[in-house]
Amino acid sequence: MYIKDIFYSFQGEGPFIGYPQIFLRFYGCNIHCEYCDEPDFIHQRKPYTLEKVLDELHPLIQKNPHSISITGGEPLIQVAAIKELLPHIPVPAYLETNGTLPKHLEEVVDLFTYFSVDYKPGFDKEFADFMTILRGRPNVFVKWVLTRGFPVLDLKKMVQTVATVAPDVPFIIQPVTPFGGIKDRATIEDIERAYNFAHQKLADVRVIPQSHKLIGIK
Repeated sequence: MYIKDIFYSFQGEGPFIGYPQIFLRFYGCNIHCEYCDEPDFIHQRKPYTLEKVLDELHPLIQKNPHSISITGGEPLIQVAAIKELLPHIPVPAYLETNGTLPKHLEEVVDLFTYFSVDYKPGFDKEFADFMTILRGRPNVFVKWVLTRGFPVLDLKKMVQTVATVAPDVPFIIQPVTPFGGIKDRATIEDIERAYNFAHQKLADVRVIPQSHKLIGIK
């Protein structure tokens, strides 16, 4: 398996913000978002055996984390590695995914307790299939990165899909953190416009920034 990083910190996004977690960051992603704050570089691609991963995880598990975040990149690219690894980890698994690989999710969905699912424009069918697989499961939320002057059509498509498939799932609007090609934050007008539209159709809409960026932790 190829891993970028393994470390202990605090969840900085979504409704589980502030919980201590182990982060296992898989290398690689199937898409490349302009606002991505974890771009992959080939020198960061580290080959790991199962034994090596478990050796690095052991002292972190002793800190009694809430869960282990399986993140990336896009972790579901390496679905075989997830299937090999998670049965050996004694803490709940928290999947952070871009929501574009539903067939991969089907292979490992029962290994996870928590699901953080992004919406990516252009992957509407994949997102709908993804949310259909998760329908009825607890501890699922959808996250959408709000950029300045966001395309309203993207928001409409996403909200309609969530309202149809999983209307009670928390919907997190995450104002973009300037990074790389993104220089400007979303305005308060952007935030209010997105919230008001989503709130018309969804039961639980919240605006939550990337708190770990605000306090300067990994």
